[in-house]
Amino acid sequence: MKPFFEAIASGPLLFDGAMGSLLYERGVFLTRSYDELNLSQPAMVSAIHRDYLAAGADILETNTFGANRMALARHGFSDRVIDINRAAVAICREVAVDRAYVAGAVGPTGIPFAVATAAERTLAEQALGEQMTALAEAGVDLLVLETFSSIVELEMAIATARSVARGLPIVAQAVFDQSGRGDGGLDPAAVAHRLADAGADVVGANCGAGPPELYEVATHMTAAGKPVSIQPNAGLPSIIEGRTIYVANPEHFGVFARRLLKAGVKLVGGCCGTTPAHTRSMLGAVRMMSGGQLSGQRGPDQARALSDKVPAAPRTVPAAADDLADKSRLGARIAAGEFAVSVELSAPAGVDPSALDRQIATLVAGGIDIINIADGPRATCRTGNLATCVHAAGAGVEGILHVCCRDKNILGLVAHLLGAHALGIHNLVIITGDPPKMGDFPFATPVYDLDSIGLLEIAAGLNAGIDPAGKDIGGHTSFVLATGAEPAAQDYDRELLRLEKKRAAGAELIMTQPVYDPATLDRFLSDVLPMGIPVMVGLLPLASHRNAEFLHNEVPGMQIPAVYRERMAKVGSGPPARAEGIQIAREALAAVRDRVAGAYIMPPFGRVESALAILEAAGSRWQPAKHQTAEAPGSSTKVGKAP
Repeated sequence: MKPFFEAIASGPLLFDGAMGSLLYERGVFLTRSYDELNLSQPAMVSAIHRDYLAAGADILETNTFGANRMALARHGFSDRVIDINRAAVAICREVAVDRAYVAGAVGPTGIPFAVATAAERTLAEQALGEQMTALAEAGVDLLVLETFSSIVELEMAIATARSVARGLPIVAQAVFDQSGRGDGGLDPAAVAHRLADAGADVVGANCGAGPPELYEVATHMTAAGKPVSIQPNAGLPSIIEGRTIYVANPEHFGVFARRLLKAGVKLVGGCCGTTPAHTRSMLGAVRMMSGGQLSGQRGPDQARALSDKVPAAPRTVPAAADDLADKSRLGARIAAGEFAVSVELSAPAGVDPSALDRQIATLVAGGIDIINIADGPRATCRTGNLATCVHAAGAGVEGILHVCCRDKNILGLVAHLLGAHALGIHNLVIITGDPPKMGDFPFATPVYDLDSIGLLEIAAGLNAGIDPAGKDIGGHTSFVLATGAEPAAQDYDRELLRLEKKRAAGAELIMTQPVYDPATLDRFLSDVLPMGIPVMVGLLPLASHRNAEFLHNEVPGMQIPAVYRERMAKVGSGPPARAEGIQIAREALAAVRDRVAGAYIMPPFGRVESALAILEAAGSRWQPAKHQTAEAPGSSTKVGKAP
């Protein structure tokens, strides 16, 4: 396995979840020492580690949270400190082998540090030093100092770890209250800076709160410039029939894992009340943000981005055999500087295409003849979007086929692309894809042999007449290669870096996620202008006040300005709200009309009339127009209007 710091640099890592909660669920009373179970019930502890490893955890924490002398004394085991910690490491290492890192878990001593005497603090320091020494000597890969409510005790623990466990990475996690404040009312940024100054390699938070609260904490802790680790509780505990139950849905955890990772957090996991189901729910987000790395099974070769694993995918993308204008109707309009419009429709959820046919007929009557068909959006089961695009072609509508990397390995993806071309589908938007945990079948296995950059390289190679192994395919494909972008991404610099890599991999068109903040979109369009890639701006008309609040608070990359949310609040829901949402979308499009190549409209709940309404009031302003072209670096091909 890679050294721990190299692994973090390669992509995010996934911690396991609660140990104590699962021991409790297995019938171990709260009055027992859970740490002593390493000696008396090793098989039970081992089984929990195995469950977390199977769920995809990259890091397994030893069952030693309370295995310091002062905490063990409450159960009469203060003389077994060394034995308990060594046994815990041995159990964890036997499960992890070389598939996961073993982290020595260290919790607080339990003394009230704020009012403790100097002598008591010295005893606490000695107790933690003794435990850390035992863990280090037993062979852990890192130390995790967690659930410390006292910043002073945590700073002392970091210094002690630096002294007795030299060379081991130190993760230091503080507890924050429901309002996002740490010990003494410290804000997250201040806590992060103090932990970094004390010598922590990774700073973070765990316990105390659920995902929404710790998401806010995480976004401020990144200010310290250290990797951030976040391990929330499964919500707040409830007492149900005498048992302590945490009721947060694992699905909820998966959504927030993605938000945390996009905010720049490097390590995610779970604390009290979380289970292997919560870990599995976070796995898809970790894989997606790591470019398809196989979490929980990283070997030296598996840890790199899988776009680098393709044996002979062209690193210098060859020139396409066809010009953009000759590839498709969409390509011709963009190359000519015409304003292109596409509307996203969903493939049928069953075998009846009649609803889709009605939507297509409405769009065609309104003058729109290009549609997008997503590839299993939000990991739901639907008719294949390739079949749907072919079906739509029968009505004279040109499809843009979304292709995601989630469901097929590299062989299947190449076959899918060649099949699409053979069936006359020449527009692709290539994305990494939503992980299965977001949909109705969270236990479906994601593939992610490639990320969107790797698949763009392959598609560009097919356009030049070669397959991923460099073999001639007896001709060439003629794909317009579009890619997605999030102008409001939390990690904006990373988004731009990946977008530049996508351009280098062959992307010819950017299709943005919906953007509501004019300043955010203005910044994005200015920043991508030097790339020379035309942009189709994403528009998602708001359907109601509730819809606006959900998108703003729950969907990563969505930032809806307060002024728009206030406008939606005034109209509430129903037809007035839909009309207001359409008006807001019109305003957003009007503000950037002369800077984009077109609009990519996503009508909510399949109401295609809203897409037409966004355009119809504008009249001639949306007719084809010529615009100045920015030339991509290193390119001699001009492609219509640049952003």
